[in-house]
Parts: sequence; structure tokens; C-alpha cells
Amino acid sequence: MGLSERSKRATLADVAREAGVSIQTASHVLSGTETARVAEATRVRVKEAAAKVRYQPNMVAQAMRYGKTNVVSIWMPLDRPILTYLRYLHMFQELSEQEGYQIMVMGLNTKSALTNEGEIPRMWPVDGIISVDAGKAIGLLREDPQYDSIPAVVLGYESYKNTDSVAWDLLGAAREAVRRMIRAGRKEIAFVAPQRILDDFPNERRRRGYNEAMEEAGLKPRYIGIAQDTSEVAELGVLADFEKNGVPQGVLAFTDAVSIGVARAALHLKRRIPDDCQIWGLGDYPESADFRIPLSTIRPPREKIVNQAWKWLGERMDNIALEPRFVEYEMELIERESTRT
Repeated sequence: MGLSERSKRATLADVAREAGVSIQTASHVLSGTETARVAEATRVRVKEAAAKVRYQPNMVAQAMRYGKTNVVSIWMPLDRPILTYLRYLHMFQELSEQEGYQIMVMGLNTKSALTNEGEIPRMWPVDGIISVDAGKAIGLLREDPQYDSIPAVVLGYESYKNTDSVAWDLLGAAREAVRRMIRAGRKEIAFVAPQRILDDFPNERRRRGYNEAMEEAGLKPRYIGIAQDTSEVAELGVLADFEKNGVPQGVLAFTDAVSIGVARAALHLKRRIPDDCQIWGLGDYPESADFRIPLSTIRPPREKIVNQAWKWLGERMDNIALEPRFVEYEMELIERESTRT
């Protein structure tokens, strides 16, 4: 198929012609008009014709005519290779298919997602928005009156008009992980995180939990910054720090990917895990459980988070005037060989 052929968009008339029905009948079927009296065999024929001619509805026109697109937009930063984001996308995709919606992914950068200094992404007509690690972007959206009435759910703690918030107690879980290392007799415990987090986000919840546990025990915090939160980059950055400043007795890692890098660095320096260095990660990545020394992790309640967010978004799409709602779920600490004594 040539470029000129690809650029020619199939129309409703093309579908009607292929199915041998009127344009009005094709419109009723493809718009999901349940009140229209169309035989089931005809509906099947129209849908097959639409697939054959590769018909795609005009979202703008559909939104203007019916006030609905059957599209939910997922906002998330895509400049970080985080497995958790893919897991959320997969779960939301499954729910959307069950209820006849399509998912549109809006990729943001970290600045737009996590700070007030970004820009509102280009908007397309959608029925609702779910932000994953991108709450500040919803705040920017709400500053524009024309987008004030789009239903939204934030996976996080940010709260805005016409928006619900579904959070998980990352601060409390991080604090408890550090407390456990302290109770095990560890005095020098480091927090390993991307340098941009250490530089620009002093109130990041993992960091706050770490700081609170260290402060209540009268211990001095030690921060190790890395360029990216991948296992390969983490290993290089942590190894350089360990060679210069010594291997700590315990580590709280920003993610499981980082904890794998920490473990590799410690093992490279002939340290025993957990005898010489205990390690906690976050995210319950399969790789952390399969590591040669299974790594302890903090597991977010993903199923609860996704189901609650989807439920609330549906309710808000039915009634935008609902008061903003908030829920916070506990996280699960999973002890494996890297912290067992």
C-alpha cells in the first residue's frame, strides 16, 4: 500500500457501501446506539465491513455529536524505563476491553509529570484521564478552564477539582523497611536513588520514610545518587561509591532494578548478602525474586489501585459533580534472602 493510499481515510459511506446498508444504519451500529432497531446479523455485517475498509471513527466529530468517545487517556512519564508502568497499562487495558473502552497513552517527560514547570500535553477528546505518576500534570490541566470538566483519577496524593486520588503508603513502607534493618543491628544504611530525585525532590516519599527511620534511631543518613534507575547504571554508580566510601550495612533502593544493581556491586566487592549488607527494593519485579540471592521488596497493591481508580473514573464520568475522593492502601513488605538473618 502506497503513501497516498494510506492517507485516504475510510469514511462511513465506505462502510455502508461495503455492508450494503444505509449510512444511517452504519452510523447507528458503529456509534453503539442501542435504541436503534437493527438486526443482529446486520450489526455483524457492518462491523465486518468497517474492519475490512479499516474504518476509524473521527473522535472529534464523535465527541461533538454524542458527547462521548469511549476513550480513556492514561498519562505517565515515558522517559523512565519502569516495569510498574507497563503493569498498570496492562491492567487498565484489560478493564477497558471488558467495558468497551479504548486506551490512549499520553507520554510525558518527568518534568511535566512531577513538577509544576511542565506543559499541558496536546489534548484529544477523551471521556476521562488516569494519571500514573503524573499528578502534577493534572494540576496544570486544571488551570485551563476548558479542561476543567474532564473526569480524572490521580494515582498518587495530588488532589484537584473533579479528580479522585488513589494512593499507597510508600512513606510508611519505606520507613518500616529501614526500621527492620536497624532492628537487625545495622547502623550504616544508605538510600540509593536517581540523582535527580535527590536534587529536586526532598519530600519524595521513599526518601522521607528513610529519613524518618534514620532520624528516630539517631543515625546519620547516607545518600547515593545514580544517573538512572536501571540495574546496569545503578551497578556502575553504586560500585564507584562503595569503592570510595565503603559498603554500607544496609541499603534501601529506589526500585527493584536499583536493588539488583546494588547487589551486583556488593557481590563484586566480595561482600556477603545479607551478612555484610542487607538490601530492600521496591516494586516486586520478577528479576528481584529470581536474582541469585532473592531480594526483599516492597509490593504495591496494584490490583486494588487499578480497580479502585477505574471504578471511580466510571462513577465520575457519570456524575462530574462528585466531591473529590481519596483512598490510601497499605503496601506489603516481602522478606527474602537479602534481609533474612
